[in-house]
Amino acid sequence: MLNIIKLVLILILASNHAFASKIVSVGGSITETIIALGHEKELIGVDQSSIYPKEVTSKLPNVGYWLTLPQEGILSLKPEVVIISSQAEPKKVVESLPKYGIKTYIIEDKPSLESAKIKIKQIGEILGEDKKASEIINRIENNFLKMKEEIKDKDRPKVLFLFSRGEGTVMAAGTQTKPGVMINLAGGENVVNSKQYTKISSESILEMNPDVIITSNHAGESGLDNNIVSSTNAGKNNQIYSMDMLLISGFTVRVDTALQKLSCILNNQQLTYCK
Repeated sequence: MLNIIKLVLILILASNHAFASKIVSVGGSITETIIALGHEKELIGVDQSSIYPKEVTSKLPNVGYWLTLPQEGILSLKPEVVIISSQAEPKKVVESLPKYGIKTYIIEDKPSLESAKIKIKQIGEILGEDKKASEIINRIENNFLKMKEEIKDKDRPKVLFLFSRGEGTVMAAGTQTKPGVMINLAGGENVVNSKQYTKISSESILEMNPDVIITSNHAGESGLDNNIVSSTNAGKNNQIYSMDMLLISGFTVRVDTALQKLSCILNNQQLTYCK
């Protein structure tokens, strides 16, 4: 009887491993979560936004950009499972994947802390890593509460987040973008009134006069007039910083790290967890 039980357990484990043995991940935060849950060896392909951790993602085939997914990019790898962001486009490509016998899981991926926790929980359920997922979620909740307690009586500096789309086109993050939501959670006030990303000029930056300017460290040359930027409160007080784009906008398993780092920037490194 004992041998039969052992055999059943072996078959169940083998079945689970086969189920998730060939995974394509679409969405940087999706990929990061799969890896954090210990399933990097089952990944056979990722999208262009999956850049962390580099030592894993850089070695995997790329299926294209998550907002303009080519169907052939995914199909060419012959995955058994695709775990994909709910924001991925075009929808017709995402919806077509099950027709090819691919188990397709669409993961919630909205700009909120609650969505980040749901994302981790969903991927944990898919991979059979419910315990690990719960541990990560508990850590995020505890660190967020600690940050929230420390910044509750602090002033809210005016913040501007910028990134470059190349050729001198500079975009500012609106209130409902992921960086915009992060700024609010970390105790800042976004100087941009629009909801989404918007093109911005040096003159507009001078008019907004932010206390803190944060740029993506993937931005390259922004084309901004440094003389104008240095005339803002941020420039005068040397409050211009760069952050990893995926960290500040991914709502990944590192969302608590991102919020703590951002809150430290907004509070001159004067919080207990600032290094």
